[in-house]
Amino acid sequence: MSKETYIIRYSLIIKRLERGPADFKELEKYLQNESNIHDKDLNISKRTLQRDIKDIYSQLNIEIENEKKGAFRYFIKSRPETLEHSNRLLESYQMMSTIEASRNFANLVFLETRQPQGLENFHGLLHAIQNKLVLSFEHVKFWEDVITQRKVHPLALKESQGRWYLIAVDTKDDKLKTFGLDRIKNIEISKSPFRVKYNFTLEEHFKNMFGISCDGLDKPEKVTLQFDCEQGQYIKNFPLHSSQQVVSEEGDKVVVELFVYLSWDFIKELLSWGPEMTVLAPNSLRERMRMLLGQTLKQYDKKPPKGLK
Repeated sequence: MSKETYIIRYSLIIKRLERGPADFKELEKYLQNESNIHDKDLNISKRTLQRDIKDIYSQLNIEIENEKKGAFRYFIKSRPETLEHSNRLLESYQMMSTIEASRNFANLVFLETRQPQGLENFHGLLHAIQNKLVLSFEHVKFWEDVITQRKVHPLALKESQGRWYLIAVDTKDDKLKTFGLDRIKNIEISKSPFRVKYNFTLEEHFKNMFGISCDGLDKPEKVTLQFDCEQGQYIKNFPLHSSQQVVSEEGDKVVVELFVYLSWDFIKELLSWGPEMTVLAPNSLRERMRMLLGQTLKQYDKKPPKGLK
């Protein structure tokens, strides 16, 4: 059975139990009906269901239990405080399955031609993280055509702006680093687990970060942004960051506040909004935006190379 089928089944079991408890027969019937919709064999035995429940807990931290008496229904006992995290991970699993399935529906499903690279290693990396297994691999930086050998303690996977990254401690200098999955080659997963306990939490590390790096910045800052009405409605439904709050909606303007590091990833995001967004605070960010936009305008004062129209 393909990984795609497992992922679809995990998702459906969770969705069914989110509606309320269900006994085995109800889950079995539900998955039989969904088999026709997804064109997959999603039928399960009680033994398969127990294995799925263990996998759902280990991969998504969603705990499913069975009532000890009465109707013996299955129910979601607990889920992580960071529910958004488990939901996004499940969505990412489903997207990877969609990319695979879309090859059979090329005239019906249109995905971006620029798809994230390195996803073929996703499940192997997740296995190493869950079991605290040492990883070795070759890594190539974007700006250097040099291959380096890395040996790391893998801690997590993180998505940012359509790319996936491995978050790990490099054993060479014991520093926390990020490695794009598209820049990792020839992965070897050790059979021996690492036993180091790190005294930081990744949730706290990334809490005020936009993207994957804070570029050596000391602390996050409060940022106030003003959007035109149409884009303001969009940004309300698809926040830039988890710290985003709407401050005011007056006339045709929407003002929001965020608490983030002023990283280059964040500044690039702001630049992409063009004239539909204005930085109101802090002043240091306003000045940097003004400088960058000025430099961009100067590029258009230059004549294009000869031969171009």
